Amino acid sequence: MGIHHELREYEVDPENLAAEAVATKIGLPSEQLFKTLVAESDRQGICMAVIPSNTELDLKALAVTSGNRNLHLVPIKEIQKLTGYIRGA
Repeated sequence: MGIHHELREYEVDPENLAAEAVATKIGLPSEQLFKTLVAESDRQGICMAVIPSNTELDLKALAVTSGNRNLHLVPIKEIQKLTGYIRGA
């Protein structure tokens, strides 16, 4: 599709996988790096949100948008089991 992209490698620190730290390591402003958050809902099950790393997720807005009454973030230790997603990947 002709979308410009660039591969940037960095050394992974399993103790600090924060998107802001990764942005610094690869030399990008934090608003250009995105993080994936996993929430569990009362109606739809698992819901994933991709947001700029310098922002916070509004769970109430995500609940409304996804047709749920409420959501809660999934504990980090449960993410891979529920989704197959590896934290920091």
